[in-house]
Amino acid sequence: MEDLGAIVFLPREEDGSSLFLENILFDPAALWLSAALGRAGVSDFLVVSHPDDEDAARRCFPENTRFITSVAGHAGESLLSFLEGKNRVAVFTEPVFLSDEGARTLLGLTGDSLPRGEDSGTYTIPAAALRDAMERGEDFLPALRSGGSLFGVRPGLYEGLLPLDRCAPTWDSAQDFARYASITRLQSEFSTAPVRFLDKSQVYIGPLVTVGGGTVILPGTILRGRTAIGRGCEIGPNTMIRDCVIGDRVTVNASQLNESTVEDDTTVGPFAYVRPNCHVGRGVKVGDFVELKNSTIGDGTKISHLTYVGDTDAGAHINFGCGTVTVNYDGEKKFRTTIGDHAFIGCNTNLVAPVTVGEGAYTAAGSTITDNVPPQSLAIARDRQVVKKNWAAKRRKKS
Repeated sequence: MEDLGAIVFLPREEDGSSLFLENILFDPAALWLSAALGRAGVSDFLVVSHPDDEDAARRCFPENTRFITSVAGHAGESLLSFLEGKNRVAVFTEPVFLSDEGARTLLGLTGDSLPRGEDSGTYTIPAAALRDAMERGEDFLPALRSGGSLFGVRPGLYEGLLPLDRCAPTWDSAQDFARYASITRLQSEFSTAPVRFLDKSQVYIGPLVTVGGGTVILPGTILRGRTAIGRGCEIGPNTMIRDCVIGDRVTVNASQLNESTVEDDTTVGPFAYVRPNCHVGRGVKVGDFVELKNSTIGDGTKISHLTYVGDTDAGAHINFGCGTVTVNYDGEKKFRTTIGDHAFIGCNTNLVAPVTVGEGAYTAAGSTITDNVPPQSLAIARDRQVVKKNWAAKRRKKS
């Protein structure tokens, strides 16, 4: 397999900004670029940036990327070192949006010749040719232009690459192209069991997102960050998932999930909110107006509606009654709640952490639990009901 590399310059605009680091559908253009090149087989990157842009740029490229600043005195030596042992390199001297198909075309993987058109600042060149030219003392850009192949662009045509300086300041065409590119990528990756979209124009998918075959994406869905969706899922409508791992055959309906894991055969929503650092097991039901935060939920547990579970370790096959609250915060510190397998939490129970409900235990509806509940026990923490007959009639007569 060819050793492919990419050299990416991150130029600054007159106002000090870098279009490569501006967001397109929630992610910087440089991240879209590196992700597309990575899927096309590029394994090594060299990035040339302004010193003040390096931290932001590092978040857009793989961990092994080499960085040099535009003011570094050793830039030429670093470029020559990077070229050693490589067959070809892609070079980007201007900010562009690149799709997966554009990356494959640029690297010669489709068999198609590069489109002819205006200079986009995007080239491919044999690494040995560029290295030889630089060792002869030729400047980098003239050597690139004389020995490389240009990916040209024609106004109004999307052929896999879009110069970003021609989209500013509205970015409308870049946003539209990103949405189109992300959808076609997912469809092509699963040709035997494709991802299905009810309305492509109402779906937003980031450059690092992966989706399993047979999954249905409904309108209003936003998939962001390093999200991985399994096979046979139904996602949406009106759902946002960010930096999550979602198992197979999961349904997420009109909900938001962040930085968490949801295992196979679980249903989430509608109107659920999963905050960071949650692990939801297999066959779990997270229903309407349920919020999870920093919690582990065991297999087969049911949290059907109107419940807050925060800083909690909940076992398997637990039933959370409507209105349950894990009271995790005393105004200064957060505390954890532990609930054993097969416990039954009655409606409107407050579990005041730190507290443990044992395996198979029950809490009576309306209880505020402040002490540990032993396994297989029933905890009742409420006043007895008092009925004052005719009280309401006497009050009305008096008034």
